[in-house]
Amino acid sequence: MRSRLLVAVLSSVVVCSSALGQDTWTFSHRLELRADYRWSEDERFPRPFPPGAALATPDSGHQVELNVADLQLDLGYGQWIGARVKAHGYAKHRRNPTSSDRTADIDELFVRVGPYPQFLERPSGTTFFAQAGKFPKMERQPVRLLESYGLAATSFNRFEDVQLLVGGTVGRNLYWRAVVANGNPVFMRDPNALAGDNGVCESAGCEVKFGAGFPILYNAETEDLFFRTAHVQVGEALGYRWQREDQTLGFDLIVFHYEREMADREELTGTFYGGDLDLFALDEVGRPDLRLPFTSDKKEEYGARLYGEWHGLTSTVQFTRQNLAGMRREGWEGEVGYRIPLTLGPIESIQPAARLSGLTNHFSVPAQWPAPSMRWPWIKIDAGVRVGLKHGIDVTLEYTKHNIGSSQLVPIKLSLREALVTVRWRV
Repeated sequence: MRSRLLVAVLSSVVVCSSALGQDTWTFSHRLELRADYRWSEDERFPRPFPPGAALATPDSGHQVELNVADLQLDLGYGQWIGARVKAHGYAKHRRNPTSSDRTADIDELFVRVGPYPQFLERPSGTTFFAQAGKFPKMERQPVRLLESYGLAATSFNRFEDVQLLVGGTVGRNLYWRAVVANGNPVFMRDPNALAGDNGVCESAGCEVKFGAGFPILYNAETEDLFFRTAHVQVGEALGYRWQREDQTLGFDLIVFHYEREMADREELTGTFYGGDLDLFALDEVGRPDLRLPFTSDKKEEYGARLYGEWHGLTSTVQFTRQNLAGMRREGWEGEVGYRIPLTLGPIESIQPAARLSGLTNHFSVPAQWPAPSMRWPWIKIDAGVRVGLKHGIDVTLEYTKHNIGSSQLVPIKLSLREALVTVRWRV
């Protein structure tokens, strides 16, 4: 039995090797700079606790910002070995969970063995790979058309995790994944560009740089670069991808599931609040009456993502249902854009895009809870256009509006409008 299994594995390796063709060592690098103009509407929602507190736009008005500087280095040997280091500096919109977070960080750091087809790529036969390190979650949107994020992406899969991912293809189209990971800690952030400052000041007279925002619960970026054995998250997925031979039509569908035990407390840079269960209990403030109605330590997510292309049309639809220690919620979003090639002076393309996303929470919060926005029903509308220019430059103009209230949950109507103009340069 073992000899037959070994022969089968070796046969698949030979088939894949011949299909991949000649292998050579490659090295590539990419530098990306982003700067933006941002306008955020000034809105405020008073809160009874702490005294005099309010939910407020993190940084309202007109701002010109250096958004981020990214450097990515890739080393590979054909499709058999791959390694990546991706680091950022400044990253004002990535700071997680508050503006006091590190201004420089490693976004991706991993090594891979075996062919790992990306997007709509299909190998000629059965394959297998293993990838270990810090990198994006397997269901994350392959191509983002706007610089902003929808509610589902923000809540569930925006940030990378430390993982060991194994997977492969069965034939050309069907693929599978299995993963063990540290698991992103649960915290809160504003769903617009800036996270907002929550739990930054522990002493009287301390100055808070940004407002608290209108926070929603989200899977924050892990603070680690190495694997931990406590509260390990396990996950699995099945997918199917197909593409027409002339590459004018294709889709990629993945169905996934994750599960782990939540920690009593996760330490996060830039806030005295803890992540995971500590956030739900607010133990630091000594108010047991402010506990959210969690009933266990189980965190579970499942959902699906569909990505498709048709000529210049690109679309993504995703849905995730989450159980946070007995508190249920779900998020969804759909994004579509169409790229129009042009030859108009420095302009090479125009890509209008639109996104609609929503978040529904099936749990209550105490009347004195500092961030009732975690409970609110949300609809977020994003629309914009990306203009591709020569020399690796593009400009993205976009506008965001939220539909929140009025209802018993939200006694005043909020729109949380924001406009972004982002200039990106890739070298």
